[in-house]
Amino acid sequence: MSSAETQARQPDVVIEADDVDSALGDDLSVYTRSLRSSLFQGVQENGRAYHRYKDGSYILPEDDLEQERLDLQHELFLGAFGRKLFLAPIQRPMQEVLDLGTGTGIWAIGFADQHPESNVLGIDLSPIQPHTVPPNCKFEVDDFDTRWTFNRKFDLIHGRMLLTSCSDFPRLFRHAFNALQPGGWFEMQDLYMPLLCDDGTLEGTAYGEWNDRYIEACVGLRRDPSWTAKYKDWMVEAGFAGVRQEIFRWPVNPWPKNKALKEIGIWNMINMLEGLDGFTVRLWATAFGMTAEEIRVFLVQVRKDLRDTRIHSYWPM
Repeated sequence: MSSAETQARQPDVVIEADDVDSALGDDLSVYTRSLRSSLFQGVQENGRAYHRYKDGSYILPEDDLEQERLDLQHELFLGAFGRKLFLAPIQRPMQEVLDLGTGTGIWAIGFADQHPESNVLGIDLSPIQPHTVPPNCKFEVDDFDTRWTFNRKFDLIHGRMLLTSCSDFPRLFRHAFNALQPGGWFEMQDLYMPLLCDDGTLEGTAYGEWNDRYIEACVGLRRDPSWTAKYKDWMVEAGFAGVRQEIFRWPVNPWPKNKALKEIGIWNMINMLEGLDGFTVRLWATAFGMTAEEIRVFLVQVRKDLRDTRIHSYWPM
């Protein structure tokens, strides 16, 4: 997890229930409804649903199963961070806040609830966020991995679990630097891969093979999840000052003796078990030409390994 301090954009599609100007005619209203409907439909593949807007630029699904997992993962972050939404030592009100890859919008909504003085904007490729949100929270369908043209600067930019969502993190960090007010903060909360194990118990397991092949597949698609280890250096290169990095360890199942880590391990095991299909099927089918059936047969043993407390692996965060 890295945060840093610093020294204008029109959305592609806005998710709002604004009325279309009647002077523009009914045809435009019909077209707008059709466009929004097509975005919400998503792309159906191997029993999962994926975002339609810029299909393929993000490898995970957007369906109900994945949304439930994302909300569970949010609780993992809160538990690990002492119920805090961010760790940057912010001292002043954050009037304008941007949440990159907002997903279900749960972080943005939580921040908006806690900070009614802030205007919170969450952007994502998937329009899956709820419509009933705090009045100071707004969502837009947009791609942070392209040129930024926001029409205002932000006091806080937040990104969480973006490790396979960006093709060029140095460029993303430069965009964030340029989009911040002087004295604003940029915080990334992310996972480093490969997943680690310090005692060799991961070696020779199906889970260990999955770990290696996941990296291989992501690298082939220009989404190397080991890039997160370079966040601190890239932030400094982008011009940020006061860059700070904190590293956490999230066990993958309840193997630790420590009570707090054991609880995180239980939650993270559920997170991994519920996410494994979404993490893997489309990615491996694209990268390796495997069928969904072949992949899911292999994942049966991986799930067994994830539950095995003799395997002492963890997420470096």
